[in-house]
Amino acid sequence: MDDPTHFRNLLLTLSDAFSREPRAGGQLAAQSLKSADVSGYRRIASSEDPSALLGDAAGLPSALPLVEQVMQCKTQLDWTCWEGEGLDTMISQRLFTTELLGPDGHIPAEDLRVGLLVSEPWTDYPVSSHSGEETYLVLSGVAEWVVGDTGYIKHRPGDFVHHPAWAPHGRRTMNDPFLGAWRWSGDLNLSTFSVK
Repeated sequence: MDDPTHFRNLLLTLSDAFSREPRAGGQLAAQSLKSADVSGYRRIASSEDPSALLGDAAGLPSALPLVEQVMQCKTQLDWTCWEGEGLDTMISQRLFTTELLGPDGHIPAEDLRVGLLVSEPWTDYPVSSHSGEETYLVLSGVAEWVVGDTGYIKHRPGDFVHHPAWAPHGRRTMNDPFLGAWRWSGDLNLSTFSVK
């Protein structure tokens, strides 16, 4: 990494954000992001470039200031389409994710995963579950979430959306793109993901 400043600033800003999540997993993410050694930065397999979509999400008037940090280091982030077990290809091609910290992340970590996801408008991510406990922080755009049997609820920038381990959950975007930060704790095995 030529200049780690922007990447480091993104991690610190995300650390501040997740420190406000009142769960052990949020506190773990905050501490891990704050103490991450950026000299361990590595490139990861990247097959996508969602720069235009990121720009659209960053340009929304309700985007959190944190999104500026994402845009400042966008050339240092490697993105892939999320292709979980049972997820339709037409959906996965509308979702782009990057893992910042974690077993597969830019910064290696064994006890958690922290990353970003950007999604096109009008994307209906089906109800699914996985072994890891997960929380999303909405950074830009409005999305509707269902967790368990709650029914779909709108979440706006600044909202945390928590999925306990194995809880069925789904998300759908509307007429704007969506950008969120996510963290997984507990069982980090991605192969446990499945569509309901």
